[in-house]
Amino acid sequence: MDLFGTRELQELLRVERTPCISLFAPMERVTSLAHQNPVRFRNLLRQLQERLERSGIHPRSIEELLAPAQALLEDELFWLYQGDGLAVFAAPEFFRAYRVPLRLPEEFAIGERFVVTPLLPLLLHNGQFWVLALEKYRVRLFLGGPSGLSEVDPVHLPPSLREALQVDQPDIMVQYRTALRMGQGRTHMATHGHGFGKEDIKRMVLEYYRVVDRAFRELAAEHSFPLVLAGVEYLVGLYREVNSYPRTLAEVVPGSPETHPLPQLFEHARQLVLQWAQQERRRWLEQYYELRGKSVKATEELTTIVLGAAEGRIEVLFIAEGAQLWGTVDWRRRAVEVNSADAPGAVDLVNEAAIQTLLHRGTVLSVAAQELPDAASMAALLRY
Repeated sequence: MDLFGTRELQELLRVERTPCISLFAPMERVTSLAHQNPVRFRNLLRQLQERLERSGIHPRSIEELLAPAQALLEDELFWLYQGDGLAVFAAPEFFRAYRVPLRLPEEFAIGERFVVTPLLPLLLHNGQFWVLALEKYRVRLFLGGPSGLSEVDPVHLPPSLREALQVDQPDIMVQYRTALRMGQGRTHMATHGHGFGKEDIKRMVLEYYRVVDRAFRELAAEHSFPLVLAGVEYLVGLYREVNSYPRTLAEVVPGSPETHPLPQLFEHARQLVLQWAQQERRRWLEQYYELRGKSVKATEELTTIVLGAAEGRIEVLFIAEGAQLWGTVDWRRRAVEVNSADAPGAVDLVNEAAIQTLLHRGTVLSVAAQELPDAASMAALLRY
């Protein structure tokens, strides 16, 4: 599974080389259906190549543009580990592929900028979340999305106590040696024998969890999704002693993670995240309505929202579920006009406001249409 968050979105929107190719495809996780994935991708590439040829692009340029995507077809390991959707972005001297926990449409687009709208559900307030499965001598990290849970490559975290602390598992050995870092450049070597007890195990598990916490904070620095802990009460309690990640949920998935089939672990964690997101949404909506009519920081005025998003002024953007609002933006006159989708220069104003809010580290919340005033497509809490 590949991480897709604000950092990746920023990278895509910075690309100015053309043509920009955006390709999306649904993927199958079930082993008996997984053989369909490269076949579907190959067919889409064929259709894309034909479209590029009809547009008059030189054959050599098309070959260079699509070469990295063609190379994926030969990568057996890549197709062994798929999510629910595959997103591929290609431009001259630029290529990115993301396996995501989101069922994507089967389509492609050619334009002057990448199309990112199909991936926006991943970037909403409850779009993605972490699940950290805690066991005494190892941890597993999962990334959840709207349609599934996938294990994150173990290279990002120390997968076991043995590897993290360079020690044998303490309850099945007579003697062990461990290197515990006492500070940069200094190591303390300790040897323990038959007197090894519960407090020693607890100390080592805590040290292991500290290593995990540091590695996770580094991984999550640009992907600050909510974190759900899964594990027995004792281990969850130990991890909370060293946990420094601010978006860790209070509720947990109880019991040993090994006893939870992956779909069950996903569903339990997803429900916890949805409850958390609903509480956050209610809190933000209450603040919006408390300020509405009393402060300029609460608004549903379209021009203020669209321009404010681009200027980094939006703290929270509320968008009505399924809302689309086509129009044009005149940055020189600082004017926004609602128009038809086929008008020259027309963009989906809801999509543009959401993207810009995310790029400036604001929060985007999807809400029911009736939760916004006067049938508005969007409303916002402004930073200033």
